[in-house]
Amino acid sequence: MRPSRRYPGQIASALLPLLLWLPPLPGWGAEDIRLRFSTYYQELQEDARRGPFGFPLHLHAEERQDLVRAEIHGILDHPFRTVGGTLTRPVSWCEFLPLNLNIKACTFQAQAPETILTLYIGGKSFQTPEAAARQPYRFQVRARERGYVAIALNALEGLLGTKAHLLEIEAAGVAGRTVVLLRSAYEPSAASKLLTTIYLATLARSKVGFSRAPNGPAGQGGFVKGEQGLIERNAMRYYLLLKAFLDTQGLPSGHQFEARLDVAYDLMDRYPAQLHEMEKPEYLDVKRRERENQIRLQERLGPVNTRPGGL
Repeated sequence: MRPSRRYPGQIASALLPLLLWLPPLPGWGAEDIRLRFSTYYQELQEDARRGPFGFPLHLHAEERQDLVRAEIHGILDHPFRTVGGTLTRPVSWCEFLPLNLNIKACTFQAQAPETILTLYIGGKSFQTPEAAARQPYRFQVRARERGYVAIALNALEGLLGTKAHLLEIEAAGVAGRTVVLLRSAYEPSAASKLLTTIYLATLARSKVGFSRAPNGPAGQGGFVKGEQGLIERNAMRYYLLLKAFLDTQGLPSGHQFEARLDVAYDLMDRYPAQLHEMEKPEYLDVKRRERENQIRLQERLGPVNTRPGGL
């Protein structure tokens, strides 16, 4: 599967660290999974007390010459049955991923023996999917056991000549809640490195990440900037958007989409130095209009109910 041709401009959207080739999962047995996630749960409880977020969350990101990756560990206040059932359905991913301003639409289609999930990636302002970059990914349920699932989106090639793209989520039930691991990674290209440098020096020059720079001063000036800050912001967005989706699933179906937009914006706006991109009325308008385009695209592929809240 190859991405569509590059489009001019849209530097920020071309740098989304979305989705990669996956090595086989380790051979976790049921006891190993329970022990591993129970350990994460205890560590995250400590992070909630002492960490910078005020709730159980751990974020790690790194950039190497041949790899850009991020990992988030968190605890969601939802039972595993809800989270696991949500994550194994591609329609759910096409509900929470487009809450990201750079995702203009998301569609999925069964192409035996796999499911192809396609993201339309563009700028932060309103954009039709026809004007965006079309990027297909393989949707894989890589493991499904009692109390544990692992799901991944992956593509061998991405925009700007990048390779080995990954967005993977593992989830396991612990103490009536769900521990989630979200990983993203990709292999950069010469073109993506150049555009990253330009983007960070212009549009994102004032943006920061969530980690503290070594020996940095207190306050905003102490947060990491540059490439690591970019990676952390993208990973954090996906975690918060998943949380927004899960937090609104219990509402009446006709109210879910609007509530999802509202919650997603408010969660991201808790971190204005990192994640604020526009005012709320504009965000709501952009996402409502793009939602209609997504519905149109999905209906061409098959009779799937993608109306707001209709999952």
